[in-house]
Amino acid sequence: MNPQKILIAALAACALSFGIGAAYAGGPECPGGGFHDGGRYGHWNAEDRDERRTARQEKLHKALNLSEAQEAAWKTFIADANPQWQRPDRNAFAQLSTPERLEKMLEFSQKHQEFMAQRLAALKTFYTQLSDEQKKTFDSFHRGSDKKRPRGNKKSKR
Repeated sequence: MNPQKILIAALAACALSFGIGAAYAGGPECPGGGFHDGGRYGHWNAEDRDERRTARQEKLHKALNLSEAQEAAWKTFIADANPQWQRPDRNAFAQLSTPERLEKMLEFSQKHQEFMAQRLAALKTFYTQLSDEQKKTFDSFHRGSDKKRPRGNKKSKR
C-alpha cells in the first residue's frame, strides 16, 4: 500500500478520534457533560421548555394575524391548551416494587390521556374561529419541519 495513503488514513483517524473526544468532554460552559440541565440528552429544564413554548406561541400568534374578535378565542386557547402537567418523580418511582410501578405508570398514562383530551378540546374550539387561510397557516405551523427528514433527502417529499 502507498505510504502516502497510510499517512492520510492515520491523520483522518486521529482527527476523527479527537473530534469525538472533544464532543464528549464538555467544558466549563457545559455542565453535566454538555446537555441542557445536566440531565439525559434531549431533556430540557422547565425554564427552557417554557421559554421555547412561549416563543413558539408568539410566533404562531404573529403568523395567524388574528382579528380583534379572534383575540379572546386565542387567549382562551392558550390558557386551556397548557394545563399544569407534572412529570412523576423518578427517584420516588425507582423505590416502588414492580407491580406498584406498573400501577403508577397506568395512572400516569390515564392522566396523560386526560391532559391530551383537554388540549384537543381547546384546539378544536379555537380552530373553528379561524378563516381558511389562517387554518392553513396553523396547520403548516404544527406540521413540523424538514429537520426530521434524512439529510440527503431534503428535496423529496414524504
